[in-house]
Amino acid sequence: MSTQAPERLGPYRLVRKIGEGGMGVVHLGLDGEGREVAVKVLHPHVAADLKARDRLTREVETMRRVRSPYVAEVIDAELVGGQPYVVTRFAPGRTLEETVLTDGPLEARELIRLAQGLCQALVSIHAADVIHRDFKPSNVMLVDGEPLVIDFGIAHLVNATRLTQTGMFVGTPGYLAPEIIRDSDITQAADVHSLASTVFFAATGGPPFGTGTFEAVCFNIMEGRAQLDKAPAWLRGWLSRALQVDAEARPSAPALLRMARALDPAVTTFNETSFEGPTGTKRLADRTRTMDSFSDLLPPVDYAEPAPPPPPPPAPRREERPPPYVPAPVAARPLPRADQRVAGYPAPTQARPAPPSPAPRQYTPPSAAPRQYTPPAERRRYLFGSQFVGLLTLVTLVALTVMMPVMVGAIAVALAIVLRTGEYLFGDLVKRRQTRGSSAADPLLVLVGTPWALIKSALVSVVHVPFALLFGVCVWGVLHWAGQMSVNEAAAYAAGAFAAGLFVLPGGGAPRQAVTRTLTSVLRSPGAALVAVVLMGAAAMFAVMFALGQDPVWSPWRAPESVIDDLADEATQTTMGLITGLIGSLMDGLGLGFVNPWS
Repeated sequence: MSTQAPERLGPYRLVRKIGEGGMGVVHLGLDGEGREVAVKVLHPHVAADLKARDRLTREVETMRRVRSPYVAEVIDAELVGGQPYVVTRFAPGRTLEETVLTDGPLEARELIRLAQGLCQALVSIHAADVIHRDFKPSNVMLVDGEPLVIDFGIAHLVNATRLTQTGMFVGTPGYLAPEIIRDSDITQAADVHSLASTVFFAATGGPPFGTGTFEAVCFNIMEGRAQLDKAPAWLRGWLSRALQVDAEARPSAPALLRMARALDPAVTTFNETSFEGPTGTKRLADRTRTMDSFSDLLPPVDYAEPAPPPPPPPAPRREERPPPYVPAPVAARPLPRADQRVAGYPAPTQARPAPPSPAPRQYTPPSAAPRQYTPPAERRRYLFGSQFVGLLTLVTLVALTVMMPVMVGAIAVALAIVLRTGEYLFGDLVKRRQTRGSSAADPLLVLVGTPWALIKSALVSVVHVPFALLFGVCVWGVLHWAGQMSVNEAAAYAAGAFAAGLFVLPGGGAPRQAVTRTLTSVLRSPGAALVAVVLMGAAAMFAVMFALGQDPVWSPWRAPESVIDDLADEATQTTMGLITGLIGSLMDGLGLGFVNPWS
């Protein structure tokens, strides 16, 4: 199987690679209408593994259950072909990991916005009975300051069959919950733990359980040794509740969101109320405690069920402690953090005032229909180039119709009908695939839908073609009577107006969309669009010059002026008689006199 990335996958054109992992490669792609999407393609050697296909199928299944503006939605998927892929919304931004390592930890206002957005995403994920299992900074995109959760590759449904082998776990160790490392039952509380670890990274620039060997990090996670003293004082209480070793001691996603909305950088006292754990049990937390010592980092005591305290664990030897965390180099050192003092200590003399707490945002559930995203400026210029090529093609068609009104006019009618039929057929197919994904039954649906698309196109054309013909007659009247043009010259320009009306008048939207879809598929790069603009511009210019410089060719019909003279000799001089006579003579010249309603 070839390892080279294809230029197209289904209806999507791959523009460039934007990421790569162990499972596959993520490409920036364009759909049939030129909108940007992210296409995740399995590696060829991975696609041959049935378990990997099961994992991809599960990823699509879980992502389609979640509806949230903070979660990247699935647009399309192909799971049964030779190259399985998943198409999701493209997020034009950087990952949280890249942002923090490049620009330093987030400021307080940005940190609260991140925590609240991630909590709202987690509420939607858990409401769909999904466990993400892989919350980490590299799986969170920042789009205009708002977080977007991506990559459900190892997510699974609650109570679903696990695909990993016994004794094995998948994920990034520094952000895993203790129960995942122990290979015990995994619940939605694991996501709460990983989310808090991700927020800790955004606040400090490092993972909460330090760095070092794999065993040292896992030991710190299972023992609950989070380095909370490195986090801002106002955030430590929120982190300590979510990073509990006991899964049942952690708050649920809705409770964590309520606590996130109460975060205030100006307050170093963590006011808590009773919250509901993931299993539905009520847990009583401390109220109005001043975090003036490291006792704030201990797990909360359940006063409702007193139990004898366990014997204190022996203090670890000094040599057993993992090496201290060394921050990664950054391009520029971040500005000094806002006031982080603990109650009772004086404020630093040069400390900046803490920013005011942002007002909590009211969460609004997203609509079922996917949102439309505006492509960046470079891609907008490319799309404008494709649309300009379509305009130049229409100008060329109109000029050719002025040169050969009868022959090219008939071709324009046939072209409009074919484009309309194709748009009705394949446009509906694209909309179905964006709603429910691709299916092996798509070719059969195209075959079954072809007769209906033909009938629908014919019915619309029966109304639209006479409408365009009436527009051409009006142009002929204006040019002949007001512009003092000869009958033949005015009729040639009227034929050009008729050809243009097939695409620009009301009812010509389907042919235009079909042309746009076709040009987007053919023009594979901005450079190709530029070349096409130059070539079509030259063709349009020569066509217009020839149309203006030579007499029209009316074959296989006669010149309209001679036909009008014949009709005048037959005493059919009324306006309606003249129009019907011209139409009848034209259809006879084309060999279509048997369908003439006035014969």
